Amino acid sequence: MNLTKLASVAAVAIALSACEGGDVNIDASNNSVNTDNSVSTGGGGSNPCAQYVDPATQNTVQGAFDGTNCNYDSTFVGEANPLTVSVTIPRIAGAHIFEDSLFVGTNTDAAPTPQAPDTPSIDGTVPEGVVLTIRAGARLAWTQSSDYVLVNRGSQIIAEGSPTAPIIFTSLNDITGTVDPEAVAQWGGIVINGNGITNKCDDAQRAADACHVLSEGKPSNFGGNNNAESSGILRYVQVKHTGFEVADGDELNGVTFNAVGSGTVVENIQAYSTSDDGLEFFGGAVNVTNFVGLYVNDDSLDYADGYVGTITNALIIHGLNSGNRCIEGDNQGSSGDFNALPRTSPVVNNMTCLPSAADATVRGDSEGPLYRRGVATILTNSIIADSWARANLARAGNECFEFNNQATYDVAETGTLTNVTSTIIACEEATKDDSTASFASGDTLGEWFTDANGNSTFNTGTAVITDSTNPDIVALNGIYTAPICSDTGCDFVAPGMVTVNVVPAAATGGATNANGDPIVGAVSADNDWTAGWTFGLVDTANGGRLWFNPSTGGTP
Repeated sequence: MNLTKLASVAAVAIALSACEGGDVNIDASNNSVNTDNSVSTGGGGSNPCAQYVDPATQNTVQGAFDGTNCNYDSTFVGEANPLTVSVTIPRIAGAHIFEDSLFVGTNTDAAPTPQAPDTPSIDGTVPEGVVLTIRAGARLAWTQSSDYVLVNRGSQIIAEGSPTAPIIFTSLNDITGTVDPEAVAQWGGIVINGNGITNKCDDAQRAADACHVLSEGKPSNFGGNNNAESSGILRYVQVKHTGFEVADGDELNGVTFNAVGSGTVVENIQAYSTSDDGLEFFGGAVNVTNFVGLYVNDDSLDYADGYVGTITNALIIHGLNSGNRCIEGDNQGSSGDFNALPRTSPVVNNMTCLPSAADATVRGDSEGPLYRRGVATILTNSIIADSWARANLARAGNECFEFNNQATYDVAETGTLTNVTSTIIACEEATKDDSTASFASGDTLGEWFTDANGNSTFNTGTAVITDSTNPDIVALNGIYTAPICSDTGCDFVAPGMVTVNVVPAAATGGATNANGDPIVGAVSADNDWTAGWTFGLVDTANGGRLWFNPSTGGTP
């Protein structure tokens, strides 16, 4: 059935009780935990481990093979010994185990000096520095919680997995099977420093190659004047058990994109069980397609400092007793200029945000998106629902869409950089205003969201449902947009509620059903882009336990 005829997402909101009696059905055959890593392509001979020729000594440096795993100490790579030549990490039956950080290229707090690469990048661009290539199916693990991956400006990471052979970044405890599924801070995570634009620098600094912003983690710099730059490829990648405080006050994320440009390819990426944020963006214009944020303790998506990319298809599920916000957006931080340019103004298409409504988690309450400090965001075809939490956990809902700071209201007033299309909030506390800020029109945030008073006509096809546990409303079936929503239009109305028309908007690259028609939400069961390469979405002995789904070992 043509989804564009979906018209009546009747009062749709996301109601919990997908299908009869609130049953949730996720087909375990459509998702996998980890995939086979049995192919070996390495250094040749009896040692398949990664190797390179040290340019200073001309000696070959190679990992040590123990018959199963490849082990790399700080003489191969480390914080004090970054890679200065291109290296390929092969796929082996075991794992690549690192005893120190994996730093790619060297940092500079001056304008990066272009270097002739010894190996051209396979993404068709010519990097200035070192290329780290990781083959599909490779597993990389760290023994120390303080270690992490850092890709310096001018260098690239080419991590090209596949649906049946994702690349996995994780901790040694995960490899040995001794880690709790929701354990965090087992190692640092991934930091990529780009030459893109950040509003922490001004035009004069960028023009003079004098933009060198200090990154989180150990001292390194990012920023430049090229929002089209390429820092490589992350495709079919899992990043697990991250977020250690690698420097005082700096807890890293699953992946940190520092002024990373749109030439970088990020598709099919999962942040699983991380102490801080899932994906964090400080400026830049990198686009992300197909993101899974599962059990992220802080913000699943966090952006600031002039980020202007597009995030398409984002499935976000908070932990039973963890998680803060599905999105936290700032123009700049609390001590910054809330109207700095370029303004942080990404596009988010097809998000499904499922907070657990937990209170006082280690990072705060489990909630939906928060826009603050002058940020702008265009949100399309999305579902924000506390329905599962209210029905299965008997919890009161937390706010699901919130604005803070007058600058945020001011930029949203015009609708040019902030607007909402074809999006449903199904939450007990659907919206929350800042008590110290307001729209000039006098609208509340809820009225702005639905264009209740005709002052925000740029917001189209939106619905706010506070009776989110009403069994007569169905928009979710487990993690999926309910088939009845995508195929027959959710054309039922709960008692006392008005019919709301929510027609999916055409969004480039957005989630579709099997017929290719756009849907509201991140993923449909008949066209499941999470299948095969993700971790933890199905019932398994080592991780799958969605709290809202009894069939996967969650809390009924």
